[in-house]
Amino acid sequence: MINQKNDERKEIVQQIYEETKSMLDAKRPVQVLAKEGWNLGVLGIVAGRLLEELHQPVIVLNIENGIAKGSARSIEAVNIFEALDSHRDLFVAFGGHAGAAGMTLKADKLTELAEILTAYILDNDLDLTGKTALYLDEELHLPELTLDTLKSFEKLAPFGMDNKKPLFYLKDFKVDNARTMGAGNSHLKLKISQEDATFEVVAFGQGSLATEFAQTKNLELAVSLSVNKWNGQTSLQLMLVDARVDGVQLFNIRSKNVTLPDKVPVLRFTEELPDLTNSRAVVVYDLPDDLQVLKKILQSQDFEAIYFKNEIAKSYYLTGYGNREQFAKLYKTIYQFPEFDVRYKLKDLAAYLKIDPILLIKMIQIFEELGFVSITEGVMKVNKEAEKKEIDSSHIYQDLKRLVKEQELMALGTVQEIYDYLMGK
Repeated sequence: MINQKNDERKEIVQQIYEETKSMLDAKRPVQVLAKEGWNLGVLGIVAGRLLEELHQPVIVLNIENGIAKGSARSIEAVNIFEALDSHRDLFVAFGGHAGAAGMTLKADKLTELAEILTAYILDNDLDLTGKTALYLDEELHLPELTLDTLKSFEKLAPFGMDNKKPLFYLKDFKVDNARTMGAGNSHLKLKISQEDATFEVVAFGQGSLATEFAQTKNLELAVSLSVNKWNGQTSLQLMLVDARVDGVQLFNIRSKNVTLPDKVPVLRFTEELPDLTNSRAVVVYDLPDDLQVLKKILQSQDFEAIYFKNEIAKSYYLTGYGNREQFAKLYKTIYQFPEFDVRYKLKDLAAYLKIDPILLIKMIQIFEELGFVSITEGVMKVNKEAEKKEIDSSHIYQDLKRLVKEQELMALGTVQEIYDYLMGK
């Protein structure tokens, strides 16, 4: 029965959270979100989740009979109580502290509420970019962690603003598994191990980060402890509060079933490239004709995370760059025809020679560069008086060999090998 109620509460939180996401105003330094029919009991939780994502003050209120009532959560840089305390005439009821507040006011005053908070932030030139410091009580060693550990800290309850719930630091562990769970795969569950001990870490609303957590190295976690009761079994569960990594993180998303990360700029070299000036992460979706372009982008900025999708339009790494036998067979075949219309007969020629059309085009271009053939308006003629030259002497051939090698790396290499090559290591 308790588990059922908890699940229902989580569903309510998720539903309201999803609704608020569509109401956000990215231009404002504060979010005031209100709607009829929201459950008052979970609005503080929703505001807290949005606060963690947006890193700006968030107020979430339910409207009933023209009255808005709800909760506010704020970051360390903005004292929400101080910002609103001098405007008590705006409220029917108001109370709180620096990081959180509860309030009741007329619904037609919500715009004024948002304007007051915005003015407070701008007038005091408050910096919303810095992350709130997180103070951890103790480092955890998983093999020593038991239910008794949790019970010893629960003696310090009740927890609140002046007696915060203990937070713990975790490092030097292995992520054995990272998977999504819950409705819409919205939540994350990690299975971590240290020596012979294994525990689960749960992160609500972080399901989209499963790929990142599965591949991240040098991961450090801030967690709280909780009891998980399920089907008559009681176990210790870790709840994710925050995570930190050391150094640039490299993610392999080349698999077809891996989706692109949210809110990360994407490099598509067939389109106009995004502005990466303030970006901490980037997705390499496809490859430029010359990898020097990508090298310059990655070397000019200190990214914290790079996602390698590496879509390849023409897969020369699968066709190769042509061997001596293929070039000889091509020349022998076209030598028999005084004229050959490559516009209409290329596919037939490729099928006859059993050479991929994209490679065949390159081979013909190499012949043209070396003077073995000439092409005018799509019609290819063999130069039977051509000087003998080695295929290796062709610039197109050398560029093709380089391209095949680079494509092999980008398609089949490890993300660390790819990164080292692009960074010139």
